[in-house]
Amino acid sequence: MDTRVVVVVQKNDHSLGFFDFVTGAELARVPIPDYPHEFAVSADGRHAYSCHFGLKLAEDEGPGGNEISVVDLHTRQHVRSISCANWRRPHGIAFDGAGGLYVLSEGTSRLLVIPDPATGVIARTLPTGGHGSHIVAVTRDGRLAFSSNMGSASVSLLTPQEDGSQPRLLHVGERPEGSAFDADERRLLVCNRESADVSIIDVARAQVVGRIATPAGPVRIVRRGDASFVVACYHDQSIVVIDADRSAVSARIPLPGKPVSIGIDARSGLALAGLLPSAIAVVDLDQGVVVRTIATRDGPDPMAVLTLPFAVTMAAPGAA
Repeated sequence: MDTRVVVVVQKNDHSLGFFDFVTGAELARVPIPDYPHEFAVSADGRHAYSCHFGLKLAEDEGPGGNEISVVDLHTRQHVRSISCANWRRPHGIAFDGAGGLYVLSEGTSRLLVIPDPATGVIARTLPTGGHGSHIVAVTRDGRLAFSSNMGSASVSLLTPQEDGSQPRLLHVGERPEGSAFDADERRLLVCNRESADVSIIDVARAQVVGRIATPAGPVRIVRRGDASFVVACYHDQSIVVIDADRSAVSARIPLPGKPVSIGIDARSGLALAGLLPSAIAVVDLDQGVVVRTIATRDGPDPMAVLTLPFAVTMAAPGAA
């Protein structure tokens, strides 16, 4: 039977979790190597590709991990891994429209280009020119990639299909993290966590053309409509809706915990925010309220709502 499922990286539980979107019941838990961080889902919805960062926080010192865990979402099994070799602490990850995979090695500030994830062959690596390269956004045609560099208050513009290409650095706010394109990829919006704003980048001109002030701690962003976005504000313990055309915040919704991630269910229009230490808030953006929470295991981070085959359910975490 097909079920609407929230698939979430549970960073501190070292797992990928599966939860019924409506009831919140835990459906499955797939162990993956310690401290996974970001993930991306293949276009056909069959596989999740999770970065084995290997450390709890980006601030933690150490070599970290060096592989991408591949989970079959239908069988709920960790089926294989893609080696990142010496390119350690993989974090940001994204697909282009043709299925090519792009992975940021935060440990070396390089972008890894994997044209065919089935083979796992890294075709090229490109320097970002920044420090602490954390989140990557890639255009659908794979021609451009943007790396948010936490430690250098910059975003790198990269041309990943060109061997030996050099980055172009765009200066944004303090500690840039999550990013998202508008519907036609004319603009990229980038969250600047410690300067409490969102930078607007004109993609064609490769220039920062605007700034939207937000509550404290914007960390992740997802597109809601053509020019409407939802931003998770960690320090403020809220999410906000922003209008890129007006360069303004149109709504603020308080949350019962600090959000570290944000997602949208395209079918219902509800937003989902991963809250520390162990919950997902499901939010009605039109009404401005949290409609329910889903109890997760420790450290829920990025998530996606998918339709997947499930026959049986498990109890919610901690249930008898």
